[in-house]
Amino acid sequence: MRDNLVKERLKKGECVFGVFANGLSPEMMEIMTLAGFDFIVIDSEHASSSPETNRLLLMAADGRGEDVFIRVPNKISSSILQNLDVGAKGLLVPQVNSRKEAEQVVYDAKYFPEGMRGVATPRASDYGMSVPIKDYMKWANENLLIAVQCENIKCLDELDDIAAVEGIDVIFIGPFDLSQSMGIPGQVYDEKIEHVMELVLNATKKHGKYAGIYTGSVEMAKKYRDMGFQYIIVGSDIKHFSTECRRVVKELKG
Repeated sequence: MRDNLVKERLKKGECVFGVFANGLSPEMMEIMTLAGFDFIVIDSEHASSSPETNRLLLMAADGRGEDVFIRVPNKISSSILQNLDVGAKGLLVPQVNSRKEAEQVVYDAKYFPEGMRGVATPRASDYGMSVPIKDYMKWANENLLIAVQCENIKCLDELDDIAAVEGIDVIFIGPFDLSQSMGIPGQVYDEKIEHVMELVLNATKKHGKYAGIYTGSVEMAKKYRDMGFQYIIVGSDIKHFSTECRRVVKELKG
């Protein structure tokens, strides 16, 4: 059991930069940690990794002292429970479009009195060997970071209410899905997307939460930081590896 350093840094007003893990490789988890990313998000939505696979990936990064979160494949209670039990320090939950859905995420992810997460002594609790279960439950509630994704135009109708939900820490913009739902697929720098960014920044500031966003660009990551986003995911292991491979081949054969 190790405190969530990313959550502590966010509370201090710092900006943190993370990366998606889509390749499902323990070695890549270690490399991304050693490279200096502040956190890693295992992408179980698009990489379709199981909780068992995630457990092995978490072990690789935990050994290097990294904070690792999991983007769960859906909002189903069992997906949330199993991925927390294997040791994720936080969640990124896709397609949260209403206050009711946000409240359900918190209910499923937190122990009493904030929620009703199923109680056991899993890997996340050091198998019950470090502290009494009641102390673990309190620690888990305090250290869990919950980010919900605003990636559909529907979320805008209840954005302020979602940000107001106790237990939600981050409102995270998924620009590609959002652009698709707005009828401008792939146009992630369109003024309509920029307007949503302003709405999310305002809602999170109003309710004492943090604004998050994805980008594949270092330049844009810095821009978003300067705009006020604090939780920024920059590309993925596969994206960074493929970019470097293409650069090397171009240099060799160009």
